[in-house]
Amino acid sequence: MVVGEMEISRALELNQPAGEVCPRCDEPEAGLRPVRAQTLGGVPLHRCHRCGTRVVREDDRERFVFSCGSCGLPFLAEEILPHAEHRCDDCRSGKEVLEVPEDVLTGAMEEEARSALSLRWSFVTSPSLTIYLQRVVNQMESRIAGAPAGCRVVLVDDWSMRTLALPSGLIMISLGTLAFLEDEAELAFVLGHEIAHAASGDAAIRLVRLGYHAAASERNGDVDDVWTETVLDLVRLGYGRVRERDADAVAVESILSLGYDPVSVGRYLARIQKRIGAGDSELSELAAAHPPADDRSRRIDRALFGRSQRELAPKTNREVFRRAAGHHVLAGDLVPVDLTIRSESEDGDLTADTAGKGRLFWMVAAIATLTAIILSVGLYLSN
Repeated sequence: MVVGEMEISRALELNQPAGEVCPRCDEPEAGLRPVRAQTLGGVPLHRCHRCGTRVVREDDRERFVFSCGSCGLPFLAEEILPHAEHRCDDCRSGKEVLEVPEDVLTGAMEEEARSALSLRWSFVTSPSLTIYLQRVVNQMESRIAGAPAGCRVVLVDDWSMRTLALPSGLIMISLGTLAFLEDEAELAFVLGHEIAHAASGDAAIRLVRLGYHAAASERNGDVDDVWTETVLDLVRLGYGRVRERDADAVAVESILSLGYDPVSVGRYLARIQKRIGAGDSELSELAAAHPPADDRSRRIDRALFGRSQRELAPKTNREVFRRAAGHHVLAGDLVPVDLTIRSESEDGDLTADTAGKGRLFWMVAAIATLTAIILSVGLYLSN
């Protein structure tokens, strides 16, 4: 593929080899570090910050990453597929698509996820900061239909931009994400986006299916390592374009109902696009998991077009945010917190004994479900 002089110059500015361009739109890749996902076999993944195409390159082989329109799981394809054909092999073969799983199974999987994440991430808290974040979370929860009762927020001691919602409504937000935000309207949008994933069942379905994938792919390796990497894929791979756009739409409507200025969302997305385009690797996972920020911003603008200024109340609470969660707060003393210990707002305390029972239940449930799937496929083929 021939690359023009302008593309070569831009690629050199990003410290990116000139030949590495998007196979769909010929845009030079931003100089982000590749994302490696256990679910995709650990191959290096890049996402075009212009058109959103996700591609993996290994041994001179180029494949494309899509999210299944039926089950939502990411999968690899040898060529760029039309939107109507975004279906993984399991769904193409006629296997039953997993609906929102039972609460007991989801809860067991979430306990596994908490334990796994605690092996890789450090979690911190600050009384005043937590109170402030919890107030915003509570407001957003009240405006999102189907949101889990008792959503709460926990801080990840990491300066990369990372956010994650577990099915129970536990929202994880990194210090890097907080440092990137500029006002409370932006914070409400980010939290609302994650709560929307939990409310829609995206988080529960993805967590359970990834758990089955981890159980099926684990051979002689350490099951804790496999499960930890698989859980981290929730952050690395996102939920696919459609589900991410739906979460944006829910978050925007929610902040509007609370009187926040949606212009703040546009500013937030514009800064993301600029830093990704400049090759800021702190945003590598965010870029891989979400559609291009420009695309997200355009869709939000179209949704707001024609709405009266009276509806678009200009509340940002910038100074309130700065005092409660500004850089001087994040640079202060933050106390470590154990993610595997549930708060009083959650059902019961997670002890070592219940954690062990959760692991046992998860493995038994996974094996039983996989066996049922295999038997059902066998019966289907025999008929």
